[in-house]
Amino acid sequence: MTPFNTEDRTTQAIDPAVTSTKNPRFFLFLSMPDLYIDMDPKTSPLYRIIPKDEIKLPKQSFTKFYKKFKIVKEILQDKEWQEVYSQFYCLEKAEEEIVIDETRDELEKYDAHRQLQEFIKCANSFPYFCHKYIKILHPVYGLLPTILYKYQRRSVREFENNRFNIVSKFRQGGLTTVAVLWSLWRCMFKTDQQILVLSKTDREAMAAGEVAQTALDHLPNWLFPSLSADSKHEKMFSDTQSALRFYTPEAARGKSCTFIIIDEAAFIDDMETHWKAMYPVIATGGNCIVVSTVNGIGNWYERTYHEAESKENAFTVIDLEYWEHPDYCSPNWVKDTKSNLGEKGWAQEVLRSFLGSGETYISSRIISELDEYTRQNQPIRILFEKWSNRQERKVDWEVGALWVWKEPQDGHEYILAADCAEGVGEGGDNNCFHVLDQKTLEQVAEFYSDNVPPSIFSQIINQIGVYYNTALVVIESNGVGSAVCSSLELGLQYENLYYGGKESKGGKGRVGISMGQQNRPVFLEKLQNALLTGSVKINSRRLVNELKTFLYNARSRRAESQKGKHDDGVMALAAGLFVRDIMFHNLPVGFGEKQEEDGNLFNTEIYKEIREEILKDSPDDYIEETEKMIDWLNKDDAIPEIMFGFTRKNNKLLSEFGWSILLAVCLIQQCIV
Repeated sequence: MTPFNTEDRTTQAIDPAVTSTKNPRFFLFLSMPDLYIDMDPKTSPLYRIIPKDEIKLPKQSFTKFYKKFKIVKEILQDKEWQEVYSQFYCLEKAEEEIVIDETRDELEKYDAHRQLQEFIKCANSFPYFCHKYIKILHPVYGLLPTILYKYQRRSVREFENNRFNIVSKFRQGGLTTVAVLWSLWRCMFKTDQQILVLSKTDREAMAAGEVAQTALDHLPNWLFPSLSADSKHEKMFSDTQSALRFYTPEAARGKSCTFIIIDEAAFIDDMETHWKAMYPVIATGGNCIVVSTVNGIGNWYERTYHEAESKENAFTVIDLEYWEHPDYCSPNWVKDTKSNLGEKGWAQEVLRSFLGSGETYISSRIISELDEYTRQNQPIRILFEKWSNRQERKVDWEVGALWVWKEPQDGHEYILAADCAEGVGEGGDNNCFHVLDQKTLEQVAEFYSDNVPPSIFSQIINQIGVYYNTALVVIESNGVGSAVCSSLELGLQYENLYYGGKESKGGKGRVGISMGQQNRPVFLEKLQNALLTGSVKINSRRLVNELKTFLYNARSRRAESQKGKHDDGVMALAAGLFVRDIMFHNLPVGFGEKQEEDGNLFNTEIYKEIREEILKDSPDDYIEETEKMIDWLNKDDAIPEIMFGFTRKNNKLLSEFGWSILLAVCLIQQCIV
């Protein structure tokens, strides 16, 4: 075999006389022009996506319409094609000459010259190769030609033109099948291709391999490739020295690849670790295609997708809408599918909504809003680069353990709430603290590090606490937290520590706050309520990333971090909000900031929604009385003892001891009398 220049992108003139009558590949393995390489997205019909409400619905299935004709060229002249089916399909010039319902026996009868012509057409055009030679099994119509939809052709165009692609698809859109067939096509017609298709399980990997095997089984003999290895997991192409493999992510380590295709990445456990292992395989010039439906927030796929949207990584986003498929755009299909899947299933499987899937403890809507806000919310200062987490994916402004959004202000009081860890580095928990403005509940600073030792962490807390007007320091005192508490109290003698632990024998409370199974839900309820009502302002994307993977486990009936993830920032914030809430409730009635906060409870969106629901069809007089009550509560100085200068009789005794002490006093008075 004569060697060919793989950089040559032109189709060379071929003399059929020198070809083998049995195998035109004997001398022909050129690097054919890449598909769509010069296509302009602004003018290509592949990129004209018709709005959902403007689509003209098909009156019959495309299969029935297609089989009415003898040759594809006739279809293009039909009015129904021009008005309806051209919305979903876009055929190449070469496809126009395809004979519809041409049998395999008829294909086998092609002479050597015709075989060579067909070989060149297939090598030049993946859509032509699929349309004429690849068969798929339809549950109703049996074996059908693979005629690519517009969105599938658009996806392949992006695969060819971009090194990294991430596809967000609707369920049963055929993208996995197209990706496998495209991989097969490259291995058959391009030299030195090493393509690895990765699936969640070995069963799914073999299912992907069966797609390629079915395609090969229906090829005419003269087009069938020479295979040196042919198994459920590997196909080795002798003529092109290419290989197509189907495995799980564990198999990617150590294999050199031109393409890695990751199927349903959102559902692969510990995908973050797998990506770190497989990236070196393509780091020197390989390509990666990620294809998946969505599966909630907080996983590698969701994070990579959103970072690609904001241009924080090298991936190109490919979004596919369900109404681009002719079978899925009808109102009846939408109604039936939505009723069968339910709202959540519809949102995840069809609408590609990250918000509608997953089981996050905090509403995914709130997390999405926080994620959008914090993604580019750069701190004004970033400190302690040496303690920055090594495993974090970083943008230019992320390197540093301490992020500061606001400097301390005169007259403001702050809370520094910390969760402590061993500081063992990657894989361990994080030493974390948040600095909150007590009045506004804005997060003004955050420290987050998995490698700072507890002894140094306590010194950082001490100095940041002093810097923020000697902030009230709240330490979660379980485990290594007790050592940090001891260092701050006895060694550094910090003067504004929170004493919330159980009392010692001497009667003095212990430094820090203890969190266990009994009171943990109370802490988390404060966090949940603060985020639900919008009373706390989050500035940190690191904290939002933790919230994405902080889930409610229905089996254990508790909120906890996803396996392999962390909740140090979440629990530190929960402790800070809990203590701040206790402090405000202990203030006297009518005290300025407390009165303002108590009044705000009646102005939250949730409170208003509840009120509006209750007042539906209610009597007019009830509505009027309710409105008067809320107006009165919203007035400045509306607390009775402040506004009118009176309190109930024996108010101090009742507040301190309850009604029982008043009863006892009355009985004593009667006895004396």
